[in-house]
Amino acid sequence: FDIVIVNLYPFEEVAKVADATPAELIKNIDIGGVALIRAAAKNFSRVAVVVDKNDYEAVKESIEEFGEVPYESRKRLAIKAFAYTSYYDSLISHRFGLDLFEEEYLTLPFKKPFPLRYGENPHQSGLLFKSALSDSGIPQGEILSGKPLSFNNIRDLDGALITLRDFPDAPCAVVLKHSTPCGIATAETIGKAYELALASDPLSAFGGIVGLNRRVDMECAELLHKTHFLECIVAPDYTDEALELMKKKKNRRIIKLDVYKNIPEFDCKMVSDGLLVQSRDRLEEKREDFRIVTDRAPTEDEWESLLFAWRAVKSVKSNSVLLVKGTATVGIGGGQTSRVDAAKIAVDKAGDRAKGSVAASDAFIPFPDALEVCAEAGATAVIQPGGSKGDPQAIEAANRYNIAMLFTGRRHFRH
Repeated sequence: FDIVIVNLYPFEEVAKVADATPAELIKNIDIGGVALIRAAAKNFSRVAVVVDKNDYEAVKESIEEFGEVPYESRKRLAIKAFAYTSYYDSLISHRFGLDLFEEEYLTLPFKKPFPLRYGENPHQSGLLFKSALSDSGIPQGEILSGKPLSFNNIRDLDGALITLRDFPDAPCAVVLKHSTPCGIATAETIGKAYELALASDPLSAFGGIVGLNRRVDMECAELLHKTHFLECIVAPDYTDEALELMKKKKNRRIIKLDVYKNIPEFDCKMVSDGLLVQSRDRLEEKREDFRIVTDRAPTEDEWESLLFAWRAVKSVKSNSVLLVKGTATVGIGGGQTSRVDAAKIAVDKAGDRAKGSVAASDAFIPFPDALEVCAEAGATAVIQPGGSKGDPQAIEAANRYNIAMLFTGRRHFRH
């Protein structure tokens, strides 16, 4: 043959049906077509193999102009064919329940939905690939208004999702920059939650991302519209009048996305010549799991704030310390190589609001210094994992300041 054109059984479409039976899945696994594609691709020196209908016109034009498909074009088509059969097989293995921690080999079924203008910086190229078997996450979001998403927008929006997914039970807002929150709050309404999250650090919010876990109503839309420069807003829905108002800022990206749909079970990170895979960091610990280690127990108001603070600190880049009043952050110190520096930043951000606040640390406090910084600023309670050799000294310092302190027994690093 000079040309081999193959369309495989539509396993991808069937695989997206959540309740598809094993029999239906098996029926749509192509065998002969895959073998034919691979055989033709192997012989690209004399055969053109076409697996994508978007290539039909280019192949037709080549034949009309040259009388054949040129060698370099055949080679490119063969590479595409091998990539496609690998993708097809990965769809099958993942749909049937591939266990990443049991298997020796891993291929991931990803497709490119659209190119990006550039990568993290303008001189870098950028692409986005989305999971073929998922209809959730930022790549699936519907852009209702504004410019196309950038590489950094997507990273930050994903950070917003990570935060919101830990607060399903109340209206929650997160304001985020460079993939780490500068304000998190829950409240009775989504508008109030956003107002409190923005107040946490309005200076850092400039050019930031806003994530919301409830439908945006007019109250919230008016607050967002008044806010100085925001890059993106993501929420599960918007009222018609809210969307009409928000669209007046033409460059602001407005994304509609169900933030709680199909939460991934695994987290993957690329490293040089490798891929790190880990199970998702679940927030499974409960109030009854926490241990009061100080002479004074938390008051009920402190308990409410401590439980919120523990959820919030999980989303902040390590090392992290944050201060909370009610159910809103008032100071966040994150991404520091020293825990005491994280505490100093949190206190500096909070200012006078630190008085009467509670503090949370994403990992154990190895020395009393970070605790002392928070206590001197007016924090009345602390929640941390515990487990350090310096725990006795930290407990002694907390008792000296009459601070209530909880040990959770679990850390939540985020790198």
